[in-house]
Amino acid sequence: MSDQHDPAPYDALLLLSFGGPEGPDDVVPFLENVTRGRGIPKERLKEVGQ
Repeated sequence: MSDQHDPAPYDALLLLSFGGPEGPDDVVPFLENVTRGRGIPKERLKEVGQ
């Protein structure tokens, strides 16, 4: 007997990609884009972008 769990079959698989910044100057604008609408302060995005 196998101890492995047999997962339920999938009906679909969804893949998403945001791409990424192409250089250091693109990091903060990229973060602003992917976090748009979430109310994250610009200061925090700049800190994370460093």
